[in-house]
Amino acid sequence: MAVELWCAAGVFLATVGEDIVVLDVNADQYHCLLDGADWMVVGEGGSVTVPDERAATLLLEAGVAVGERPQPPRRTPEPARRQLARASTPSRRTLLRAGFSLAAATISFRGKSLRQLVQTCPPASSSTPPLDDLRTLIESVTAVQAVLPWIPFEGECLQRAFQVRRVLTRRGIHPDWVFGVRTWPFAAHCWLQIGDLVIADTLDRVERYTPIMVV
Repeated sequence: MAVELWCAAGVFLATVGEDIVVLDVNADQYHCLLDGADWMVVGEGGSVTVPDERAATLLLEAGVAVGERPQPPRRTPEPARRQLARASTPSRRTLLRAGFSLAAATISFRGKSLRQLVQTCPPASSSTPPLDDLRTLIESVTAVQAVLPWIPFEGECLQRAFQVRRVLTRRGIHPDWVFGVRTWPFAAHCWLQIGDLVIADTLDRVERYTPIMVV
């Protein structure tokens, strides 16, 4: 008889083809269960269904799953369908504000583990912002992308997404931070998103990845 479990705290699963990718936030590691989709079904909200008690015991003992649904329930990001347009010329004030915010975010980022970065995230908003906020969003992101190459210690997608999110939250905009994976070869990527709108990244790039975690 099938058994329904739930992902343990700090553990996230995604089905990629025939495999199951595991993200262990506490250990800052990814793992891959080859052909895991043959015996495990990953559902929404962190649910995990396995065929019998033996498989359930293996996951429970490994610390991958728990028997009770966590509260609050985990969210699932909307499929990305659009990407944010760019403003023509941000104001000098907006550029300066972006520069100071990015510098501060760089200091906050350095030396932190993935768990610490995720825990410092403010609550996200999964709804599309109203028109006035959308204008602010476009101008802010354009300014960030213009200033970012001049900020010392520029990093990969994890640092960029963290920095951009910090800038936006200071302006009252709270995007989702989405983490995605792909296999053969394995790769991980993260980006920002509000509803189905991709921010400070391209739709073409993020569509190559299967979401595994959203915060």
